[in-house]
Amino acid sequence: MRILLFLCAFLFLSNELFAQNKNILAQLDVIEKSSDFRNSVNELKQILANKNLTPTERTAAQQTLVHMYQNLEMWDTCLQYCHAQITLAQQSKNTFAEATFYKLMGNTFYHIPQKEYAAEYWKKCIKISEIYHYDTLLEMCYHNVGVIYYEYGIHLDSTEYYFQKALKMSLKIYPKASSGTCLHKRLLGTFYARSNRIDKAERLFLEIIADCKQIKDTPLLAQSMLFYTDVLISKKEYQKALEYSKEGLALSRKVKSIDGEIVGLKIYADNLSRVGRFEEAYKAECEVNDNYKARYKDDLNKKISESEVKFNNAQVKHEQELAIRKAKEEQQRLLLIGIGVLFSTVFLSYYLFQKKTNKQKAQMQIERLDSILAGEEKERTRIAKDLHDGIVQDLTSIKMQLNATIHKDELISKSDLKESVSAIDKASQEVRNIAYQMMPNTLRELGFIPAIEDLLKRILTPNNIQYDFEQIGVTVRLSQNIELSLFRITQELLNNVIKHSGASFVSVLITQKPEIITMIFEDNGKGFDVNHIQKGIGIDSLSSRVDMLHGKINFENQEGSGTMAIIKIPITNTGLDSKIT
Repeated sequence: MRILLFLCAFLFLSNELFAQNKNILAQLDVIEKSSDFRNSVNELKQILANKNLTPTERTAAQQTLVHMYQNLEMWDTCLQYCHAQITLAQQSKNTFAEATFYKLMGNTFYHIPQKEYAAEYWKKCIKISEIYHYDTLLEMCYHNVGVIYYEYGIHLDSTEYYFQKALKMSLKIYPKASSGTCLHKRLLGTFYARSNRIDKAERLFLEIIADCKQIKDTPLLAQSMLFYTDVLISKKEYQKALEYSKEGLALSRKVKSIDGEIVGLKIYADNLSRVGRFEEAYKAECEVNDNYKARYKDDLNKKISESEVKFNNAQVKHEQELAIRKAKEEQQRLLLIGIGVLFSTVFLSYYLFQKKTNKQKAQMQIERLDSILAGEEKERTRIAKDLHDGIVQDLTSIKMQLNATIHKDELISKSDLKESVSAIDKASQEVRNIAYQMMPNTLRELGFIPAIEDLLKRILTPNNIQYDFEQIGVTVRLSQNIELSLFRITQELLNNVIKHSGASFVSVLITQKPEIITMIFEDNGKGFDVNHIQKGIGIDSLSSRVDMLHGKINFENQEGSGTMAIIKIPITNTGLDSKIT
C-alpha cells in the first residue's frame, strides 16, 4: 500500500518538463493545483484553442488536461485522448509529445487498473526517451516500471535495474540531496530489505535520513525513519527500531499528516509489542482507531457541507435525482423480493432434492447389502450342493462298497481295497477344492498375488483356457479386507468367464501405486450387454464389494468382442498387514 501511494504521488510530477513560457506554465500550475476539476477542464480547452501555442506549451496543456480527466476518473476519455495525441505526434514527428503521451497512457492503465498494459506503455516512453535524452521522462518511467515489477514480485533483477536507473537519472537531473533522489533510494532500500539484502538496505536508509535532514524534508524524513525500522527488525534490533519509529511518528505529527500519523502509530505499536511494552502498544492501537474515526468524521462533514452547497445551488436538480433514486430503490426492492422468492424456491427444491437423494442412497445401500447377502447365500447353496452331490455321494458309495466287501465270505481282495482307496482320494480332492474356494491356504499364507495366480491355474487350465497374469509394483501385503475382496472379485469374474463368455484366453494385470491398486481383467469371449447383465446377482455382488472398499468398477465391452473389467481400489487409509490371520 505504501508503494502504491508513492507511485501515485510520483506519476503526476510532470510540470518540470516545461519551462519555456513562464506565463502559460504559471497558469497551468494554478490549474494543476485546483480541486475544481470540471472547471479546470473548461479552462484548459480555452487555452488549447489558442493557435499561437508552441509545441512544448501545447503538450504541457494537454498533459494537464489528461491529469484533470484522471482526477474525474474519466478513464475512457483519457485513453482515447492520449491515443489521438500519440497518432498526431507520430504524424508530425514530435517525439517528445509521443513519449509524453505514452507515459500518460501508462499512468491511466495503472489507475484503471490494468498494470500489465501500464508497463508496456512506460517501456515505449523509455525507448523513445533513451534515444532523444528526455531525462525527466526516463526518470519517472524507470521508477514506474520498477514499481510494477516490485508489486508483482517478478523479474527481480529487472526491478533492481529499473530502480537503479531511476536513481542514476535523478542524480543527473537534481542535486545529490533532493526529494526525488531520496524517493528512489527509499524504494531501492525497501526492495533490498524485502529481498533480504539487509546491509545494502541499511546503507541506503542511513543515506536517505541524512539527506532528508540536510534538505529539511520533514515528511520524507518521517517516512524514511518508519521504513528503516523494517531493516532493524530484520536485524532483531528491536529497541533501536522502537526509537526510530517513535521519532518518525513525532515528525509525522509535526507535519500534521493524518495518513502518515496512522502509519507511524501502527509501526510504533508493533515495535512496542516486540519489546514487551504491551500496555503502551494497546494505547497506540487505540489512537490509530481514534484517528480513523476523526478522519472519517472530517470527511463526512466535508461531504455534508459540499452536499448542502450543491443543494442550495441546484435544488430542482437534487429533487430530480431524489425521484430517480427512489425509483431505483423501488426497483431494487422489487428485485430483492424477486431474488428472495427465487432463493426460497431454490432452497426448497434443493432441500427436497437432497431428501430424495438421501433416501435413494439409503435404498441403494440396502440393495447393496441385500446383493452381498444374496451372493453369500448363493455361495452357501452352491457349496451345500457340491457337498451333497459330490462328497456325500462318494462317501455313501465308499461305505456301501466296504460293507459289501466285509460281508463276503472269502478274503478281501486287493483290487477291492484299491478301488476304495481311489474313491477316498477322489472325495478328499473334492473336499480340498471346496475348502480352497472358501479360503485358500495360498491367500492366507502367501498373499493375494500367489493366490490369484493359483486360482487362474485351477479354474482355467481344466477348461482349456489360456491365460496371462502380470503384476507391477505389488511388493507388500495389503489389508486382509482388500486381499480377500480382490480374490473374491477375481473368483466371480472367472466364474462368469466359464459360465457365459465362451472365451479361450484371459488376461489379468494388477498394478499398485502408493494410493491405489488397479486390476484389469480381460477376456476374448462373446461379451455382453452391460445394462442387461448388471441386473444379475453376480455383477451386483461385484459392484457391492468394490463400493464397500470405496473403489470403482467399470466394464468396457461390446457384444461379440470380449469383456474388460477395470477395478480401482484406494489403499491409502486401509493399513498394511504382514500376514492374513
